[in-house]
Amino acid sequence: MGADPAGNETGQQGGEQVGMSTRVSIALYGPFRMIAADGRRIDIASRKGMALIAMLALLPRQEHNRDWLRRQLWGRSEEEQGQASLRKELSRLRKELDVAAPGLLRAEGRRVWLDPQQYELLPPEPGQLLLEGLDIAGAPDFAQWVAQQRAALPHQPAGFAAPRSPSSLAVLPFVNESGDAGSDYLAAGIGDELADRIARLRWIKVIGSGSSFGVGGGEDVLVAGRRLGAAYVFGGRLRRSLSGWQLSGRLMACGDGEIICSPALELRNPQESNAIAPIIDQMVALLAERLDASEQERVAALPPDRLDVNDLIWRGRWHQNRLSQPELDKAAGQFAEALRLAPESPNAAIEWAQNLGYRLWSRRAEPHEVQAFGEAARRAVDLDRRDGRGHMLVGIAEMWLRRMGPAETWLREAIDLCPSLAMAHEQLGTLQTLNGRPVAACEWQMAALRLSPHDFRRFYREAELALALLLQGEWEEALSRAETAIALQPGYWHAHLTRINALWRLRDDAGAAAAMADLTAARPSFRRGHVDWIPFRNAKFNAWLKEPLDALQSD
Repeated sequence: MGADPAGNETGQQGGEQVGMSTRVSIALYGPFRMIAADGRRIDIASRKGMALIAMLALLPRQEHNRDWLRRQLWGRSEEEQGQASLRKELSRLRKELDVAAPGLLRAEGRRVWLDPQQYELLPPEPGQLLLEGLDIAGAPDFAQWVAQQRAALPHQPAGFAAPRSPSSLAVLPFVNESGDAGSDYLAAGIGDELADRIARLRWIKVIGSGSSFGVGGGEDVLVAGRRLGAAYVFGGRLRRSLSGWQLSGRLMACGDGEIICSPALELRNPQESNAIAPIIDQMVALLAERLDASEQERVAALPPDRLDVNDLIWRGRWHQNRLSQPELDKAAGQFAEALRLAPESPNAAIEWAQNLGYRLWSRRAEPHEVQAFGEAARRAVDLDRRDGRGHMLVGIAEMWLRRMGPAETWLREAIDLCPSLAMAHEQLGTLQTLNGRPVAACEWQMAALRLSPHDFRRFYREAELALALLLQGEWEEALSRAETAIALQPGYWHAHLTRINALWRLRDDAGAAAAMADLTAARPSFRRGHVDWIPFRNAKFNAWLKEPLDALQSD
């Protein structure tokens, strides 16, 4: 008796004698080869065809999302062009394989897989390297995937050093635990949509997986993630709850099995077409928040001489999120080095531009400096037009220059590209405030808080909510939000300014004077002219915010 790649015992089948192979043999160690059951070689004409078979064969009983396969081999092409190339390659492959192994390559809708009962992997011989020589020009994602697979092997050929690769997340199919078999399709659709939405983040590689790969508890999820060669794995569940339905899951680190988070979100009626998308976006934002923090923690402990481009970016984010000027400067150094090593890296370009924006924001930059920030953001957009972060940064620069129309266009495009991008929602809310539309501003800020309630930028969203409420005459609520923002970031003068205004307009002159003293203590460099930098479309709002400052000074 033997075992197939899925672990199933094999023996006498269809009248064949035990020991005689009825399956295709695939050699992935050393040069790529395929041998039919009768011993004849199966010739695969293209290297990308070989790569497709390799990706499918290495993960038995695994359906692959077409989008993931496309990104691995045609990631630099426009999406429609890449999809067409994938369809053409799969059609050619099916014709080549059907001569010797009809039905080996399967496809249905967006999923592609190899029938595990029709093939077996040949074991490696001493010194053989996985997918040796299968290099594909213009397919860096495939090269990274191969590196991950090699690094996961228990034994490497002598002298082989596996290169480190960017972090990746395997998104497993959602498991239907509702007790209603008719909801299987719903769970599968939610898993696919979640993987697609996470892929829009662009800063983490997403490995999608199909619904035939059964996973159950935490151990199965972890094993699946490791087999996929991912740094992290997320397994989700669709369940019934007291209020309707619940989407829950577990995000784990594949290296040590650490549980990063276990989000659970209520879903009232999954049958409503407009009910699922907001919940999925919220799930994506929560996962992104925790993945971001986990990667920063991982890289913070690495020696400086062991940082590659991606590590430099994560180290830079670790410094940047502390928001002090010295830390922002340290982050700038990390991002600059990442750009020097990889000048065409969209992620490095985006982080460099965002860091420049933070540094200018912290010192109220001149217009020509903001213009340079906008140019850096546009370069990031040119490197990856599908990354919403670049569009968001261009929108911020336009807003600071008081070009409100273009700013709104760029920010809405950012949200279209990545609906879970909480910072884009918050900035669109800020834009509404600056345009004199505080009610709409509150809606966008609340959306940002729902998407990412534990984000380090919560202080900013609370302060922006406070200002929008202040402009509506909601003094008490504005005061509460401003005080929350100050508790989260004591030195944020914008929140102090709103607090002073709220107290003064509530006719609490003593409280306003004490709040003014708190601002001076927290930010000794604060001057009345700071208020003029706030880029309201109508300068009357700047003058209105300065009224209590003038009154308290005269007192």
